[in-house]
Amino acid sequence: MPVPLRLALFFGGIFALYFILHRATHKNAPISGPFFFDMDCLVLNTGVPYSIPFSDIDRVELEYSAGELETRIAYNLWIRVVRRNGQTKKVWYKGSRSGELPADYQAALEEKGLTVATRIR
Repeated sequence: MPVPLRLALFFGGIFALYFILHRATHKNAPISGPFFFDMDCLVLNTGVPYSIPFSDIDRVELEYSAGELETRIAYNLWIRVVRRNGQTKKVWYKGSRSGELPADYQAALEEKGLTVATRIR
């Protein structure tokens, strides 16, 4: 087996192990939607959960299309978290009208005391 292939398999295995172990630390990550709350942190449900403490968050921005929400079964939702130091993290979520709507996500964020800005296209 060539050396580059061995290295690729080795580092791929390390990444897969990291992914599995990190994913297991947040028990409800696979079914939680675009984000969930865990021990005073907002956890963005990316491939590997990305947690941000509430104290570091300046604001959370939700962006979606009102037309998609009214006329389609599924809608696209962008969630952008802006930290106090200026760093941002943006996550895309494909939601369905039969599940939770952007207004539900906004209410959940506001309930935790976070500032939410909504941008409707």
